[in-house]
Amino acid sequence: MKNLWKVILLVGVVTILALFALGLENDPRNIPSPLVGRPASPFSVSALDDGPPVTLESYRGRWLLVNFWGSWCISCRSEHRYLMKLARMTADRRDFAMIGVDFKDTREGGKEFLASLGDPGYRQAFDPDQKIAIDWGVYGAPETYLVDPAGIIRHKQVGPLYEGWFEKVALPIMEKKP
Repeated sequence: MKNLWKVILLVGVVTILALFALGLENDPRNIPSPLVGRPASPFSVSALDDGPPVTLESYRGRWLLVNFWGSWCISCRSEHRYLMKLARMTADRRDFAMIGVDFKDTREGGKEFLASLGDPGYRQAFDPDQKIAIDWGVYGAPETYLVDPAGIIRHKQVGPLYEGWFEKVALPIMEKKP
């Protein structure tokens, strides 16, 4: 009887360890999106800087990085330096553009964020009511989408972009033939 309990306990411990090991292989930032492979939801909204409206359609024909952020988001602050570097790195590419979507925020908060951390030099849409964010399936911030020239979402990145992300993730997707 004692041996039976030892065997049961051993099987239970091994099972728990195996499940734990399987869980370690999963990336918690990888939240699959049903929108990948589908057309991006169109939008036309006011710009954060009160300039002309920001529209998805105006970027048709180019790869587009759409970054959802907010001044309230701590991870967005850490990501911002890389976004500024990426904007400079890709400034000469005619086939690639970037836009930001400041969502669930105040206009003043978004403007202060850019004033203190630096303006990356690309258009910023203002989405205080989260209409774009909801249509795009945004769970939180930051989240970034890579949209192909035909307007199809090809990748969703949950969490901040990191040094080398463009070369490691975006370029291989962009170089594939659809």
